[in-house]
Amino acid sequence: MLELIKERKVLKDDSTFFKLLRVSLERDLNEKEQGKFLESSYRNIDYLEEEFNTYRNSVVGNLIIYNTLINNGTTLINGLRTGLNITKDNFIKENINQFSAHYQTVKEYEEAFLEYRENITDESYDKTIEKYEEAIDYSDGYTKEKTLTKKS
Repeated sequence: MLELIKERKVLKDDSTFFKLLRVSLERDLNEKEQGKFLESSYRNIDYLEEEFNTYRNSVVGNLIIYNTLINNGTTLINGLRTGLNITKDNFIKENINQFSAHYQTVKEYEEAFLEYRENITDESYDKTIEKYEEAIDYSDGYTKEKTLTKKS
């Protein structure tokens, strides 16, 4: 039952995140929408972190490859959290777009990691590392200072 409730919360936060992302492409989000966007984003990051911690706790023995891939996931999540904090301080369209792309690449890394867990091959490992490198590249590119924007 708890798992079902958690799954519904995850789906609701995903839905809120993507709905507000779509709105942000059309217009600036108002203060209430910004708050909802940030809340759902922080919770999505927490869900990802919880998943990787669960994977870490399920590793039996000292499996170096698994631990490395899990540490990579943790590194990506920390980068995502930093990116969201930058976005929070400078809530502009460029940072919203950067965060959404960054978030998507971290989700792709998680999917590649899960695929590797199911099918331990060199090919699936290489794909996981490729997704990691792609996601790391998105951790840069946030605008870290206020920019001048003209209100229409």
